[in-house]
Amino acid sequence: MPKQFQSGEDDRRGGITKRGPAVLRKLLVQCAWCMLRYNRWARAVFDRLSRGKARRKRAVVALARTVLVRCWAMLRDNQPWRPDPEPAAATA
Repeated sequence: MPKQFQSGEDDRRGGITKRGPAVLRKLLVQCAWCMLRYNRWARAVFDRLSRGKARRKRAVVALARTVLVRCWAMLRDNQPWRPDPEPAAATA
């Protein structure tokens, strides 16, 4: 869970903390690395987040969190995996 810093109009989120099950975090990151090889959606998200070689590990952690959020939404809504989510703003 990221730390949050607020002051006036500034709202910054800090680094990801080491809260929660360590094994789950490790498995999610390993799944994210594997997805980079076989999933075009994951590669596009990773390329957008990494901005070059300097941020590769941070981008993989962010991708792992994104995958976790999408998996939770799939379980909650009983929906299959959709590689390219439809933007909600475009339908309104």
